[in-house]
Amino acid sequence: MAVASISRSTIAEREVALAVREAELNRRESALRRAEVARLDADAAVAIASSSLKSRVAELGRHEHDIALRERELEKTLAAVEAQRQQLESVRDEYASRREALAARAREVQDERDRLRREQAKLIEAVLALEEKQRLLMEWGLTALPADDVEAEAKPAPSRMPPLDAQWWSKQLGLPLEAA
Repeated sequence: MAVASISRSTIAEREVALAVREAELNRRESALRRAEVARLDADAAVAIASSSLKSRVAELGRHEHDIALRERELEKTLAAVEAQRQQLESVRDEYASRREALAARAREVQDERDRLRREQAKLIEAVLALEEKQRLLMEWGLTALPADDVEAEAKPAPSRMPPLDAQWWSKQLGLPLEAA
């Protein structure tokens, strides 16, 4: 029985040793699984972070592209506004020069009207003087003035206006002069 008891005790010790070893292996396996799960979780986290980073980079790339397009649009708009500003300034300058020319022409016309009014006043004065002479002649019994006095009194003052000839009309209406 000693062999049986040794072998039983050896078997029991071996079973205990095997059970301890199995427990140790189970503990190591469990630690390896936990490490594997942790590694997979870390890999998943890295993959998620990498994917998130890639999507964020792609989003930033699209945003940068949109910003570049907007900058080009703004540059074009600024160039168009600058061109319009320059055109507006040139139109303002042109209008100012036209306004000055019109003002100068208005002064010339007013001077001409004043001159014509003075001439008309002289003519009216001459007519009144002629009528007064005729009235005096009638009172004195004479019937008319001598021809030289009538011609001198009736002549209008020379005009500064250009003669109305074919050349003047051709400038106004164009050539050839034809009836409409």
